Amino acid sequence: MRHHTLQPLVDLLHQMRTMIARLDDVDYAMPAPGRTTGGIGGHVRHCLDHVSALLAGTRTGLCAYDRRQRDTDIETSRVAAIDATTDAMIGVLQLDAATLASEVLVETQLDPAGEMVITRSSVSREVAFLISHTIHHNALVAQMLYARGIEVTPRFGLAPVTPLADGVALCAQ
Repeated sequence: MRHHTLQPLVDLLHQMRTMIARLDDVDYAMPAPGRTTGGIGGHVRHCLDHVSALLAGTRTGLCAYDRRQRDTDIETSRVAAIDATTDAMIGVLQLDAATLASEVLVETQLDPAGEMVITRSSVSREVAFLISHTIHHNALVAQMLYARGIEVTPRFGLAPVTPLADGVALCAQ
């Protein structure tokens, strides 16, 4: 169960770390077109915050994805991002079958006013969510890179079910 459930998330984090290492500091930290924030580093930080929230939730019983810090070094420093990605991979790989099967409460902000709802989930279900969430953000990053003329690997940002033909996706995610 451990490999089957966790390895896809670890693989996505590894892809992310490899992508970060290939970029220069400017491309990594540059804001998204038409924005002052939300560049590749912002997407990386956002994904890593989610992994950290789940890992914390395995210790506390409460996974609070929406309580995250913005404007951290991870958004602008490739070195900090690579280190944090490595730490996230290690943390995920330390989860065991009993932890994956355990219940976790998930706190979610429903509106801009800050109303929160708490739902019940399992750690393994949240790992599945993190896989989908990371793929989604990698897809956004891939589009930013393509716009800058930077190629990514054929599966970067694609759901596992997305078919490829000659290294090109045959349909949208």
